[in-house]
Formats: sequence, C-alpha cells, structure tokens
Amino acid sequence: MTPLFANVNWSVAAPPIFLAAAGLGIMLVDLMSRRALRGWLYLIGIAGCGASFGALLHIAGASQTTLNGAFATDRFSWIFDVLLLLALAVTLAISALKRAEDGGSPAAYAALLVFCTVGGMIMAGATNLIGIFLGIEQLSLALYVLAGSGYPRESSKEAALKYVLLGSLASGFLIYGSALLYGATGSITLADMRSVAAAPSPLFVVGLGLFVVGIAFKLALSPFHIWTPDVYEGSPIAVTTYMTVAVKAATFAVLARFVYAVFPHDSIALVPLWAIAILSMIVGNVGAMRQRNLKRLLAFSSIAQSGYVVVALAGVSSGGLSTMLFYLTAYAFMNLGAFSLIALVGDGDEAYADLDAYRGLFFRRPWVAALMSLFFMSLAGIPLTAGFMGKLYLILTGLQAGPWGLAMAAALIAGTLVSFYVYFKVIWEMFARVEGEAPAVGGNGWIPWTAALIGAAGTLVLGIVPYAFYSLLAYL
Repeated sequence: MTPLFANVNWSVAAPPIFLAAAGLGIMLVDLMSRRALRGWLYLIGIAGCGASFGALLHIAGASQTTLNGAFATDRFSWIFDVLLLLALAVTLAISALKRAEDGGSPAAYAALLVFCTVGGMIMAGATNLIGIFLGIEQLSLALYVLAGSGYPRESSKEAALKYVLLGSLASGFLIYGSALLYGATGSITLADMRSVAAAPSPLFVVGLGLFVVGIAFKLALSPFHIWTPDVYEGSPIAVTTYMTVAVKAATFAVLARFVYAVFPHDSIALVPLWAIAILSMIVGNVGAMRQRNLKRLLAFSSIAQSGYVVVALAGVSSGGLSTMLFYLTAYAFMNLGAFSLIALVGDGDEAYADLDAYRGLFFRRPWVAALMSLFFMSLAGIPLTAGFMGKLYLILTGLQAGPWGLAMAAALIAGTLVSFYVYFKVIWEMFARVEGEAPAVGGNGWIPWTAALIGAAGTLVLGIVPYAFYSLLAYL
C-alpha cells in the first residue's frame, strides 16, 4: 500500500504550508485570547511571511514538482511567490495603523489575507486547470470578504457586493472554459494541450475564450474592468494595496504559464488577448484623467498597467517572461510605496484617499511629497525610474513580435503619453500653494515609512541598474 504522502515533495510544498500554518496560528491565538492585541496578530502573519521566504530560499534555483507534477517551483514561480509575500507583509504592516479598518475582527481579517496569499502561491505553481481554479477561488473568496471589511461604510458594503457578484460570474466563465479545454484536449495538464493548440479545434477556441474572460476579470482588463474603481475605492486602504500587487502578480503567473505551456509560438487564437490589452491601455489611462480620489485613480492606472504587462507575452518570445517579471517587480515597488504613503498621511484613515488632502503637501511634509512624486513619476515612465526601464523593455518586446506586438507597443507609448497628465496632476497638487486652511496631515508611523523607503529603493535600483534584476534571474 502506497503511503498517503508518498508523492509529496515537502521542499516544494513547504512555502505555502508555512504560510497556512501562520494563518491557523492567528485564528488559534484569537480563539484562546479574545483580548490579543491586533498588532501581535499581524506580527504572526508577518512571521509566517518570513518562514515561507526562508523555505523559498532553500529551493532557490531549483526546478522541481510535487503532487504528481500538479504543482511546480522554478525561477518563474519563485519570483511571483516573493512578490506575494512582500505584498502580504506590507499589507499587514499598514493594517496595524491606528485608524486602519479591519471590519472589527483583526484576527479574521489577518487570517483571510494570509489564506489569500496561500491561494496566490498555489496559482503561481499550478500546472493544471484544477490547481489554477482552486488557487483562484481561494484567493477570490477571501477577497470578497476583505473588500467589505470597511464596514459600516456604505462604499465598502457596495464594493463587497459588486465584487462577489461579478467575481462569481467570472469564475463561472473560468470553470466552463476549463471544462471545454479539457473536452478539446483530453487532459487538464497545460503541457498536454500544446499539440491541440497547434491546430486548434472550434471547441478549444471557445474554451480558450471563456478561460481568458475569467482571467481578464481578475486582471481588470477592459472590458471586464467595471468592478475595479468601485471595489478599490470601497475597500480599506490596506486591502486595496494588496489587490493592486498580489492579485495581479498571482493572476499574471497563471496567464503566463498557460500561454507559454500551451502555445509554442504566437497563435491567432491569442489575438483577442492582444486586442483586450490595447483596449485596457486606452480605457485605463483615459478613465484616470478625471479622477479626484487616489484609490480610483490608481484603480484605472492598474487597468492600463495590466494592459502593459500583457505586451510581454506578445509573440510568446523567450525573453518575454523576464520582461514580465521585471515590470511586475517594478510595479510592486511603485504601488506598495505609493499606498504606504497614502496610509501614512492619514494614519490609515480613508478620508486621506482624496486628492484634495494632498494639496500643498510639499510645504507641510516635504519628504512624503518627494517620495510620492518619485512613485508617480515611475508610474508615468520618467527616466532613471523602474517604470521607465520596464516600459522600455516592454516596447522592445512588442516591436519584435509581429503586427500585433507592434500595435501593442504603439498603444503603450500612446497610453504613457496620456498618463503623464494623470500622474503629474497628483504631483502638481502636492507642490501647489494652498489658499486658506490646509487639511491636517498627522500620520508619522515608522511602519509605512519603512515600506515607502523600501519601495523607493526598489524603484531607483531597478531604474538605474536594471541588470541587477537580470543577474538575480540568472542565479535563480
């Protein structure tokens, strides 16, 4: 008789297991002591991130599988796992701020964030359709609750309702598309679909289309982005921070592994994905132009950024994955830094997400304004920042990927030009003189300062010495 766990490679499974153990630890501590300080509960989650990262260091550079090949670790998933852990640690840290919202139950809030990340790690390593779906659902179900943890704010309740309704619909598309892909290929393993994808049948094309719709919803690609501004605005600042980085990283891990495993080269079946990316760049940047709430502005920005990242997949080229990993890493530093400063300004208070609160910020908090300007200039793609180098690599990838790659590169350039107005509008507000009494800015916690400085360091290092990232990839 085969032992129950005979096919488990514990080195590969250890990172998500350690993190899940931290989530269970948070729940047990809350069960045994209802008076546990929320800071300690969040610290358990951050310690779990450290333990999981330690397990990842142990397998750095290795390419292994477990569960009969259903879950893999390689340099691709390793980077995504690190991004997920970084996003979780920063989110938990800024959730500990005095005015941060947690739905009145910090233990449940922290545990849900941890289990969200476990789902993201499953997505990053999944090599078959069942693993992908299980990871997405674990991530999504927890996020539906977290979006409403700003209760009793009406906008938070609205965010949770919209997210769960539209998210459930997207999951239906995803699972139905997966079923059709299985019917067309006879396998749930991504690598086994390659032979059918070379000459796709109508059933395969329909299944692929439905699968891409489900993924596009999670990535907030247009026209499946309608939920994004309202959910980002209604969710607590920390949860929005997590959504902008962790959810995108995990879902792009799924999309990239699917495209590279199933399609040996560019295919006409991927044309709808390229068209969606172009539309997202346009809708995201144009939609951001009229926003006065920073969370909504960054929500539309994330729509455009998702379109940018898809350019890395154009042509299914060998260098596309490295470009995607670079840009997502840069995006993580930019967004985590920007949202940490938003949390810092109001000590976690949602009222400070409005752009009016930042008018004349430079004359009250010059260092906060300087760092915020750095992050927004990087999002715009100003030279010597990570955003500039990331967009440059994306454009070069697109130019080498045929007509659709050229079209996406052109849309990226046009979208970047439009985004200058969006991001420099925020910078202008921070450096403008205030007439009358300026809004009070009282937050000064060391936790968001640390997160912001880490984000600034990453933004500058990747912008000035980008080859350092590629040297790390070569080591992995």
